[in-house]
Amino acid sequence: MSVVGFDIGNENCVIAVVKQRGVDVLLNDESKRETPAVVCFGEKQRFLGSAGAASAMMNPKSTVSQVKRLIGRKFSEPDVQRDLRMLPFQTSEAPDGGI
Repeated sequence: MSVVGFDIGNENCVIAVVKQRGVDVLLNDESKRETPAVVCFGEKQRFLGSAGAASAMMNPKSTVSQVKRLIGRKFSEPDVQRDLRMLPFQTSEAPDGGI
């Protein structure tokens, strides 16, 4: 049996597979172990990882990154409000007070 693990960080993510012989870290399409945790939305397509990071400079308002630290936090927290002002995209408060 194999098990897949995801380590999603604030800036990068890593995917690994545990098999009988040990842990194998999967490489992305650029043969790197880490992939940027970025999604950039274009008019007709979306860019993930390295392609999203490259597209972020051209279209920052349609790029989502640096959001892991906000997961599980309340929209009204002063630290969250300070972080949200630095993000190039719009956010709103959820019905349960989250982001």
